[in-house]
Amino acid sequence: MEKWERQLKSKVNHPFPEEMDELIDQTLNKLTKKHKKNHRPLIYTLIAVVASLAITVGMTSLSPAFADAMKSIPLIGSVFELGGEDGVKRGSQLGLSQKFNQQVRIGDQEVTFTESLYDGSNIHLGWVATDHDKNIFGFQNNISFTVNGKRISNYAADGPALYLENGTYAGRLQIDPNEKLPDKFTLGILSLDETAIYAEIPIELQGSYQTIPIAKSGTWNGTEMIYDELSLYPTTTELSFHMEDTDSSIGTLKFQMKDEHGHVLRTTSNQGWRTPSSGEYKYNFEPFESLPDKVTITPYTSTAYTTAEINVEWKGKPLTVPQGEVGSLIILDQKLEDNKLTLTFEVTGERIYEQVRDIGLNDRTGNPFPRVSPPIRIQGSDKYEITFSDVISADSIQITTPMFNPTNYLRDLEVTVHLRSLFQQNPFEE
Repeated sequence: MEKWERQLKSKVNHPFPEEMDELIDQTLNKLTKKHKKNHRPLIYTLIAVVASLAITVGMTSLSPAFADAMKSIPLIGSVFELGGEDGVKRGSQLGLSQKFNQQVRIGDQEVTFTESLYDGSNIHLGWVATDHDKNIFGFQNNISFTVNGKRISNYAADGPALYLENGTYAGRLQIDPNEKLPDKFTLGILSLDETAIYAEIPIELQGSYQTIPIAKSGTWNGTEMIYDELSLYPTTTELSFHMEDTDSSIGTLKFQMKDEHGHVLRTTSNQGWRTPSSGEYKYNFEPFESLPDKVTITPYTSTAYTTAEINVEWKGKPLTVPQGEVGSLIILDQKLEDNKLTLTFEVTGERIYEQVRDIGLNDRTGNPFPRVSPPIRIQGSDKYEITFSDVISADSIQITTPMFNPTNYLRDLEVTVHLRSLFQQNPFEE
């Protein structure tokens, strides 16, 4: 085995984005390097409604670019570990993903689906595609989904992607259906008019999950709000509730989920839909790495925050950057290598997800540096890393950070859920 291949395999599960970036560079050495490009940040999109035609292409007709890209995927572990968020990476590392290679043509775009993951919450599909100056997310705008031949009528879907090199992308398509799905089913990927079937992928529930009913209700904006349940999945923590008035709107309502040690779970997504009798809502948070004794769920509202540009100079000691009324960003370390600056930091405060999400970096004249990846939490800690490119010198930089107004907590709607006493065995133990 070549030396670089051994190095790749030894770093498959490394959680740090800089190591991941080096891994990508090494893996793609086999690809033809006509133009050297910077890695682009993760990009998010929503499924839109656009018509298109497509035909299925067999694996024997893989293009050279796809073939090279697919050869690299086993070496880096998986698309989920390369470009997934914390929960999906965790699910992949626990062995819950199922590998396969199925290439299809959707419109004028070739897409290879590489793996799936379903733990009872969301369905995740890994994919590899080449751009060729097209919209890399175009194929997502031209598909619909079925479960065992029945169209999923109400669902939310998004898909992050990581730019690799030479026009190749690795991405993840996340499907968040509203209805309960069977443990085994066939996921169909069809054209919007359902006249063309692009792929039929066997999906099977992997891992285990626990659902805890919540007996709590209250009033929000004159409407009764009822907590339904808290579900613990390997890839996510899911809170569901409903509003009795079908015309109700949650507006700016958000939730803080905190364990007995004060650790605040990062929010990852939320969605809502209507039924004949109520408005139904799901809020997703990062998964628990270990089972806490209890969690406290507190709804809150807050006015929009502003963004501050703060000049900082690194002198080898922790730097505290204020973020308004809710807490602070503390820069613990920085490393500049190959014009990429990686900041290691932690956040103290009440709204961790929002505090972390919108951090940026400028030069002293206010020009932003490209962000290589979103902030990634270092596994097993409350620290994060974020990397920016095109940085020549780190002596004089400008941090852009959200500045928060006071948070209005709705204490009368707060609920505490005791977890450990409900389980004879820790559901997070492998």
